[in-house]
Amino acid sequence: MYTNGKPKLFALSFIAAMIAGIGSNAIAHTRLETASIPENTRATNHVIIGHGCGDRGVIGTTVVFPDGVDSTITKDGQPHDGPLTDFVQNWGNLVQKNYSRAIYTFEAEKTDAVGNVVGFWAGGGNTLPHDLNGYIPFRVSGVIIEPTSCATSVMFYVSIADICEVTPTSGFTADTVNLWTHNGLGTPYDRVSETDDGPASLTITRTSALPASCGAGVAVEVKPSAAQINRDMPIKLDGSQIWPQ
Repeated sequence: MYTNGKPKLFALSFIAAMIAGIGSNAIAHTRLETASIPENTRATNHVIIGHGCGDRGVIGTTVVFPDGVDSTITKDGQPHDGPLTDFVQNWGNLVQKNYSRAIYTFEAEKTDAVGNVVGFWAGGGNTLPHDLNGYIPFRVSGVIIEPTSCATSVMFYVSIADICEVTPTSGFTADTVNLWTHNGLGTPYDRVSETDDGPASLTITRTSALPASCGAGVAVEVKPSAAQINRDMPIKLDGSQIWPQ
């Protein structure tokens, strides 16, 4: 259990020593180790932190999966007005953080109003050197693609922030945080980029037969809403928000 003093200790560790070095791998986006898994398959996975903020190490990371409630859904790039259940039977509470202190001292899952896990965070205690990879373990339970749908795959965009210094959102710069997020949601966490190349992705591939009427089928993509990102990206410990300040 956490003590009442832990939020302060965690915040102090967040802004503690930054490890400098040479040869930052500046083109390595933070991504999932396994970006595609078959439907109805439980898999252990990792968020791979690819680099720090220039020469500054990463002191924590926060991860958000689309909740499927008010998410934006497309099929072959065209808007879909129906619910996610048109394509996925059981999305919700399928992600679970695996306990690990390989890098960071603190970690917790993020849940929605009904208790479904929608993401997780890890941080504090240590700093991941800017030129090394960091692996944050989690598990995804079997996702079932709706058998009557025409979905050949369902891609979930995963929003991630790698934190190098604790600041308010007004202090977000390339020196304080790497935002692996969408660039056009209209949130303080949006990535500054000409293309929407920020988020990681997890694709569920269909293994069951398509209905005969589907032809080649459709590729489905799921993006989080701005409201969800604003709600779920922050890091909270014992009820206190510790990032952003």
